[in-house]
Amino acid sequence: MRLSDQDYIALCRKQIEEKFAFGNGAGYTQRDLEALAQHIEERTGIILSLSTLKRLWKDEFKQRPQPATLNALAAVLDYRDWQDFRQQNPLPAQAEASPARKIVPNKKVGQVIVFTLLLIAASVWVMSRLNHRPSAGVKVGKPVSFTAQKTVMTGTPATVIFRYDLSPVTADSFFIQQSWNPAHRVRIDPGGTTYSSIYYESGYHRARLIANDMVLAMHPIHILSDGWEPRLYYNYRDREPVHFKKERFSGGGRLHIDRQLLARKNVDLSRPFETRITNSRVYGLSSDHFDLVSRIKVDSLTGSPCPFMQVNIVTEKHIFWVNLQHTGCERNTSYKMGEIIRSGENNDLSRLGTDVYQWQEVGIRVENRNAEITLNGQRLFSETFREDFGNIMALTYIFSGTGSIDHAKLTGINGAVAFEDNFDQ
Repeated sequence: MRLSDQDYIALCRKQIEEKFAFGNGAGYTQRDLEALAQHIEERTGIILSLSTLKRLWKDEFKQRPQPATLNALAAVLDYRDWQDFRQQNPLPAQAEASPARKIVPNKKVGQVIVFTLLLIAASVWVMSRLNHRPSAGVKVGKPVSFTAQKTVMTGTPATVIFRYDLSPVTADSFFIQQSWNPAHRVRIDPGGTTYSSIYYESGYHRARLIANDMVLAMHPIHILSDGWEPRLYYNYRDREPVHFKKERFSGGGRLHIDRQLLARKNVDLSRPFETRITNSRVYGLSSDHFDLVSRIKVDSLTGSPCPFMQVNIVTEKHIFWVNLQHTGCERNTSYKMGEIIRSGENNDLSRLGTDVYQWQEVGIRVENRNAEITLNGQRLFSETFREDFGNIMALTYIFSGTGSIDHAKLTGINGAVAFEDNFDQ
């Protein structure tokens, strides 16, 4: 392995340790690596074993780690991929025979909007740990109680009332985290019993009760949308995205957010942004057997050199996705079927490159965990996955800038229609 790779991996480790406050500044623990593995899986969908992370932290790898491993480490530091991490962190020039040096990380000079769902928020872990006493570890005498209740049945914003009992737990600090996004983590009183939180995004979330850096319990929160729910994000750190509630954005055969509506919402078109359009409901459909067909395109508002659009199927356990990139940007393509993730960086996914400004019909079909991806009726890729991801809970479409949908149809076994919308009204 090249010396530069070793140096960059050491730098990446250092930045991760600082960001997640490994060992309160006194080295790392196994619990730190376990929490990191969970965060990587939730953030990127990539599963890194504890043994892999231990080898990386102990410098016990004999050859360059897999690209997917390096990309996952870069992603938790808010970089697009490993190459982006290297480009944004140029190492200082050193004499070849110089002694072991201390690597000082450079600050990231720019921020790239990451193209995946689930994927893609910044952590404020360090902020949540400031001014804490050194951790003495977490001691749990018995399973803790953690429940949740919504105050509204459909639509956002939605207040969720969490009830908890932390009396069996000894730790330095306690938190409730709304979902996979560590930016949505708040500190709670261990002597209390209730905490209320507002969800601004519909979908299927997994709230966490956390002591120090240990997840004590998880609770599903299904925020049902009132039909289609578009939201606009300048940054995934945004707690309150731009919403379009009570606005008209569908009819005449398509769902579309026009310039007049963006102007009424004071959207700054000079800034990069993404829109996410979600329909969260009880579909009553297993993720082992379904067929989704959607006709979508990117509008011409995006200033991105690599515009994209992505179809997501949110399930009880994780998500399926297909990411289409504009012609010439095929390196950024990707898909996830079950636990299987393919990236255009180290796979030939060039057939997912297309003219995203023109209507494209994207299909995802699963039968007995055999998945097939189609584009305009042509079969592109197939995968066989193993894991059971439960029922389908939401459909989400992501566009760079804004995008349009003119058809969405979700069917189950034997073609039974679970959901269909042609946006005629």
